[in-house]
Amino acid sequence: MGFFDKFRKGRRKDKTVEIAFDQPSADEGALQADPADEGDLPAALSGPDDSLQKTGRDRPASVTHPLREEGALYFQRGNAYFKLENYDRAIQDYTRAIAVFPEYIEAYFNRAAAYKNTRNYHQAIEDYSRIIEIAPNFVAAYTGRAALYTDLNDHVSALEDMKAAARLGSKDIQELLKTRGVEW
Repeated sequence: MGFFDKFRKGRRKDKTVEIAFDQPSADEGALQADPADEGDLPAALSGPDDSLQKTGRDRPASVTHPLREEGALYFQRGNAYFKLENYDRAIQDYTRAIAVFPEYIEAYFNRAAAYKNTRNYHQAIEDYSRIIEIAPNFVAAYTGRAALYTDLNDHVSALEDMKAAARLGSKDIQELLKTRGVEW
């Protein structure tokens, strides 16, 4: 078992998602998923969230409500594509959500997971880094980035992110570092 394997999530269970297409096109097809369990997604979030506790965001979003709604629609469609394991389309929709709502950390987080599934680790690291810029207390961004650094054999960077997650209160990471004799 590798250094960070304890924290890798297992393969998700396959679930059926009902899809309805209305006037499909390559870019703007209307994809609607049944509001099924979102536990399979990298973040079980349904849209922009200003909750400091959940996201670590230290300031409110600075965009108007209509833009947040438009971003949320792209985000939700991206989640549907993610569930279907169509990661390229999910990435496109998460990117659109971010374009209209640049501080949409949930879209960055899910896009990072989609990039990881397409083995585009450097793009995923960039997304986790952007989350940390926007919400420096968002522990999952540190642990996600640490896992990617571990996959890339950059154990120094992985350890730094794990220490940051431990300082922010991640009990699992604290225990792991403690068993390894690492101070954070």
